[in-house]
Amino acid sequence: MKAPLWEGEAGHRCRRPEHAGILREAPGPSAGSFQGEPGSELTWILDPTNGNLFVEGLTDNEAVMLVTDLLPPARSIDCARPLTTAALPRPGRVDGQSLQVARIYHGSAVEGPGRRSVLQVQGCPIQCQGCSVSWTHDPSGGVTLNVDQIVEELLNPVGEPRDGITILGGEPMAQPLGLVALLRALKNRGLHVVVYSGYTLEALIRRPAVHEALLLTDLLVDGPFVASLADGAGEWRGSRNQRIISNPGQFLQENAWRCL
Repeated sequence: MKAPLWEGEAGHRCRRPEHAGILREAPGPSAGSFQGEPGSELTWILDPTNGNLFVEGLTDNEAVMLVTDLLPPARSIDCARPLTTAALPRPGRVDGQSLQVARIYHGSAVEGPGRRSVLQVQGCPIQCQGCSVSWTHDPSGGVTLNVDQIVEELLNPVGEPRDGITILGGEPMAQPLGLVALLRALKNRGLHVVVYSGYTLEALIRRPAVHEALLLTDLLVDGPFVASLADGAGEWRGSRNQRIISNPGQFLQENAWRCL
């Protein structure tokens, strides 16, 4: 078995929110008005394709104490900080819609349900303090790739088996035209898509340019990263203020967002 991996601090379960399709911010100090029932929890994920063991809910010291006598040394990972990345295709002539891309990687078990291939876009106007991938903030960095090139690389057989695609940043919603073109191509292939955004759903709904992207997204993880709320963030999230929202396009209906 390869080296065990872990992510984040002790996780918590949340009471199911009253609005269907939204898992609100995780409970904890200053995490918001929603109050859940916290409980200590460990999540173990074994990837049968490569033997990697993911353990979420341990501090580094706890992980060392738990597995040192059983397994090789572990490596700490986090959202948008994979163990390995794929080589990007050579930029070619830009025909049609494109995206500024930081990197692509496969086999993620921490950025959405199942085993996923991930696109990390380049450029972020939000620039959260304490962001672990601040090098993706500069919009002039990365490489410009056609949507067709991106789809081909995301569906590379090296990423199989694959339960879906995750798009994060940077800030995906800062490139709405390219993002919509990519989402259309992925949904036409029947793929489940998770999108991360540093903007809240309420803010995105006020931006017509991203409405189609919301309609094409299966799962949205919204909200900026807040370093002081990172501990106990829960599955797939970087900080406790962030929410997991199923089918965010449903809230585009008139006045529906006001109940969030």
